Amino acid sequence: MNLKIQHRHLKVTEVLKRLIDRHAYQLEKILPTFASRDLDLHINLERLPRGRQYHTVLVMTMPQRQIRVERMENNPATSVLRAFDELLRRIKKFKSQLNRESFWKKEPVSASTESRTYKTRILESAINQNLDKIENYIRRELHHRALTEDIPTGLLQARAVVDEVFLEVNSRVMDRPEALPLDQWMLQVARRVLNSRFLEFRAAREEVHIEERADTSSRWDDEDLNFYQPDEVLSLEDLIRDEHSVDPERLLAQEEAKDELQKAIASLPHVVREPFVLFALEGLNSDEVAMILDRSPREIVQDVETARLELRKRLGS
Repeated sequence: MNLKIQHRHLKVTEVLKRLIDRHAYQLEKILPTFASRDLDLHINLERLPRGRQYHTVLVMTMPQRQIRVERMENNPATSVLRAFDELLRRIKKFKSQLNRESFWKKEPVSASTESRTYKTRILESAINQNLDKIENYIRRELHHRALTEDIPTGLLQARAVVDEVFLEVNSRVMDRPEALPLDQWMLQVARRVLNSRFLEFRAAREEVHIEERADTSSRWDDEDLNFYQPDEVLSLEDLIRDEHSVDPERLLAQEEAKDELQKAIASLPHVVREPFVLFALEGLNSDEVAMILDRSPREIVQDVETARLELRKRLGS
């Protein structure tokens, strides 16, 4: 990525430069389709003469799109971080639009033209709203299984699993349980497809007597741990970031703590992590999670609380 920083009436400290580099790297990682030389990020930082406010302008130029965002805050670090948050959100939205365009090029698999039209009409609306959510759920599960169940990194590709979920939902749309909304049923189907694939892997591994432990400790980077939707307002960053802090070093430490929080969630025992993810990150209530997991709401509430206590223990807070 070609990075250019301009500043006026303020000094770009080493810590502020590290914050910028960190977020520029995250942007580059979520745009693997484009060569680095084809990506330009221009950053303009300015301290306004009145009111002691700081203005940040980011302009991201890609082969197919240019995105411009700006933020004004009371300190330079917060201004930069807010601007990068908005830029990241808009780039993810751009990516999801590209994904939807390619996703709907698939041939329908229904038997008759009449039922095909009916199913496509329902699914087009539902999947266009939930495709990113399903894919992020699958990516999160793949990563968590790699950490906790000795599953090699790269065994399954998220988009391949999304395709399989799409085919199953498209061909069995009339089988959806009446109690489950379509988006929650898609999560249930995704969970079932993932469990089936992992069972197949474990059976194959036992058959050939593979005993080596997969090395997954260093193969995941910021993008692999970034499971948030393009339009999400609340994310883990919001849980730990102190917007009133004017100390760039403290903000950088909070950014790094965010990664530790994500990894701590990933390494929770599966039996409590799964309901916690659906409840706390996917935003479902205990009754909805219970229906997806085929368990009681009381068990879900207990497991979510267990997960929260374990996270506090692991993070020392």
